[in-house]
Amino acid sequence: MTDFLNTGYNIELVIISILIAVLASYTAIDMAGRVTATQGRSQIAWLASGAAAMGTGIWSMHFIGMLAFRLPVLVYYDFLMVIISVLPAIIASGLALFLVSRSTLGWFKLLRGSLLMGFGITSMHYIGMAAMHTSAVMHYDARLVILSMIIAIAVSYVGLFLVFKLREETTSNQIWKKLPAAIIMGSAIPTMHYTGMAAAGFMPMPNMLRGSTLQPPENIVTLTGAVVIGTLLILGLALLTAFFDRRMAAQIIYAQAIQESQTYLKTILEGIQVGVLVIDGESQIRSSNRAILDLLNVSTESQLQHLWDKAVATHLDSSEFNPSSDGSSGGSSGSSSDSASDYSENWLLYTIQPLLQKIIAKQLIQNTIVYVETSPHQAPTALLVNAVPLQLANTSPTQMVCTFSEITGLKKTEKRLKESEAKFRGLATQEELLNHLSNQIRQSLNLPTILQTAVSEVRELFETDRALIYQFDPNWHGQVVLEDVAEPWLPTIGEAADDCFPEEYLKRYRNGGIRAMNNILEAGLNPEHLQFLERLRVQANLIVPIIVSGQLWGLLIVHQCSGPRVWKEEECNLLNRLGGQLGIAIQQSDLYTKAEQNAMQAQAQAQQLRESEAQLKQQAQALQQTLQELQKLQLQLVQSEKMSSLGQLVAGVAHEINNPVNFIHGNLAHVREYAQYLLNHVELYQKHYPNPAQEIQEAAEEIELEFLQEDLTKILNSMKVGTDRIRQIVLSLRKFSRMDEADFKAVDIHEGIDSTLMILQCQLKPRPEHSEIEVIRDYAELPLVECYPGQLNQVLMNILTNAIDALKDANEKNANEKNANQNPTPQDIKKNSPPQITIRTALIDDQWVKITIADNGPGIPETVKEQIFNPFFTTKPIGKGTGMGLSISYQIIIKKHGGKLDCFSSPHQGTEFVIQIPIQQQMASGIGN
Repeated sequence: MTDFLNTGYNIELVIISILIAVLASYTAIDMAGRVTATQGRSQIAWLASGAAAMGTGIWSMHFIGMLAFRLPVLVYYDFLMVIISVLPAIIASGLALFLVSRSTLGWFKLLRGSLLMGFGITSMHYIGMAAMHTSAVMHYDARLVILSMIIAIAVSYVGLFLVFKLREETTSNQIWKKLPAAIIMGSAIPTMHYTGMAAAGFMPMPNMLRGSTLQPPENIVTLTGAVVIGTLLILGLALLTAFFDRRMAAQIIYAQAIQESQTYLKTILEGIQVGVLVIDGESQIRSSNRAILDLLNVSTESQLQHLWDKAVATHLDSSEFNPSSDGSSGGSSGSSSDSASDYSENWLLYTIQPLLQKIIAKQLIQNTIVYVETSPHQAPTALLVNAVPLQLANTSPTQMVCTFSEITGLKKTEKRLKESEAKFRGLATQEELLNHLSNQIRQSLNLPTILQTAVSEVRELFETDRALIYQFDPNWHGQVVLEDVAEPWLPTIGEAADDCFPEEYLKRYRNGGIRAMNNILEAGLNPEHLQFLERLRVQANLIVPIIVSGQLWGLLIVHQCSGPRVWKEEECNLLNRLGGQLGIAIQQSDLYTKAEQNAMQAQAQAQQLRESEAQLKQQAQALQQTLQELQKLQLQLVQSEKMSSLGQLVAGVAHEINNPVNFIHGNLAHVREYAQYLLNHVELYQKHYPNPAQEIQEAAEEIELEFLQEDLTKILNSMKVGTDRIRQIVLSLRKFSRMDEADFKAVDIHEGIDSTLMILQCQLKPRPEHSEIEVIRDYAELPLVECYPGQLNQVLMNILTNAIDALKDANEKNANEKNANQNPTPQDIKKNSPPQITIRTALIDDQWVKITIADNGPGIPETVKEQIFNPFFTTKPIGKGTGMGLSISYQIIIKKHGGKLDCFSSPHQGTEFVIQIPIQQQMASGIGN
């Protein structure tokens, strides 16, 4: 049996060798970036220095690892062989840096490079092993030698791949990627070394004296110190050189970029039509363009600089400065052109004075409008001014970029639009208010009727004992002017709280705040106010302000007299919105009166304008366009509030139903289980005691025990079916409301259709006045569609509701005609066919989804069909429809989804609505409005 010498390692030196390998790996990654970033001779220099630094680091790890090796005999190294072992490491490192600096590194190049680099590292290792001299005989295990070569190739493959991926120097967090990669490479390289060391075995020579302990190599401290210090110096110098070279290259690139950007910026400034001024830290004009010279009526940049310097130096007081005094009071000694020039210059100085202080102080100026007069006989020019301070990271602003845009035409257009808007704002505000309260007050213009209806609706909606309106007079005294009170509570009309109304309460209500008191005894009220509320039998109340034209007009109050009440957040928000709408209603009454006066004036003007037909048509077209814009605006406001109210109502109802139903549904399983246990227990008693006592038999016959055993399970099953049905309805309500889906979202269109039909189920069932409306679903396989789910459900609801109303009216009309006509014609028989609604879905070109909703109703006449998408057009009687359903639906499909909405109908042939929307949001970009 072969007797091998015991071996060991110095752990401290092993750790040092691994750390050197990590540092060498990081240096290799860093140097690869410089080799890649440079060209020509610089690249060759970096390649040579990088190869020397990386090769020296790998060799240093290897030599320190060998110095860590321990034998029981003395070991010393051949200096020449040690130096020769450095060459394969440097050559392999140079090859690695050359490969990773190429633009591409395919798997074949990577494999070939890893083979060459692996053989280089292996050569370095075993040449270094050959430098060992000792009195023992060295033998190698061929299997471990091959394994060390494989490890060297694998480490080279991984190292080349990581260095190639991390060679770029553009990202700011690149160091945090390089460091883990260096740790991985630095830990893998020693694996090959110590595997190669494990392949070597040492046999004692005859008559060799063994030491009692493992001995370090000769001069280990000197060698270790020299190698470690030299390696750290080389690697540190390489990293510092790369760092400073990288900084210098970045500064050169930055300077070139600044030069190019300044040239490019100057070209852009001269090409745009917006005037631009760049003011430096010394309040001097650093850059300008031709547009600013034209806008300020100066011919050269020197004149502009002179004007700016004069403005900075004089600091004119705009409150006392009269621009017309200079240039017009100088007599006739100067020419008219000089006078006009002085007038223009003085007006410019006068105009920029309010902006000068902010510009000098480097303060932001946003959308400030100034007016410049270039001549006393011409209208002033309106300029939109913006100024933005330029600020680099962690520094104070050094420059101001000012832009001047002429908006004279826009201001004139805005003025005309405001004048037209004032005539129709009353109508828009009235329609929005009436929408929020009820269908009854929607058709009324009488303010007392609206307010009285409002308090009645509020009391019923909140289920309170009293709802009232408290109005202030100019001296901030007030009283109850309107109320709705339930029995047996007393009315409070005329009651005043003047002596117990603290000033802090008024301040809160003026700022739009609300006050909710769950219990007046715990609200911290002053004694006078508490006594006043107790006299009215109030135990809890909720108060919101009524703001009219920015001023506190009164209060909308609800009282709970039967006991304390905890007001919910949604109740507070709802009452606050109603208070806002009442404020609009009060303001609208004044606007409506003014609108009537304006209408009378418009009629008188129209009589005069009839003499000029061309002018009348032009004004009529402008008025029609303004009316359409206002109607669109009003429609959007109405739709937004309507969808919000409907969504909150549906979501609230679904939430309130869902909780008790889930409680019942969740406990039904336990009830069924417990009932089954009891029935099984009774059966066991009947099985083992077939002849019970007479009293038990009589009780069983009295309660019909066999029937109870059979029917109890059926009852529980029926209850489960019922709760399942309610849960389906709740789910449909929640899907229909979709309160949390404000943006595009991919949804199942069929779920939206089914949830809408579930909500309308009660209108589809048969009634005494009409037969059942059959719904036929013909669904195709559709992908998820990106849309506004809640708004799309509203479109389906509007179309289906109109179809149901049309079928109901037709059914009722046909029934009356059938009773009156005893000899029906084939056309009459077709009219009396069962009402049906057919819903089909289809996929178009894998990009669009088509939804078709058709009914077999009476159809739509051609004259009516042309107006169905117009806002506020309706064929229903007053009070039953607002004419906004199809108009809102059209806006949702066309504007919101970039889709199409078409209607196909003929009298007595039914009606068909076709909806087409894109499957993905970006597909709607090419659809016109």
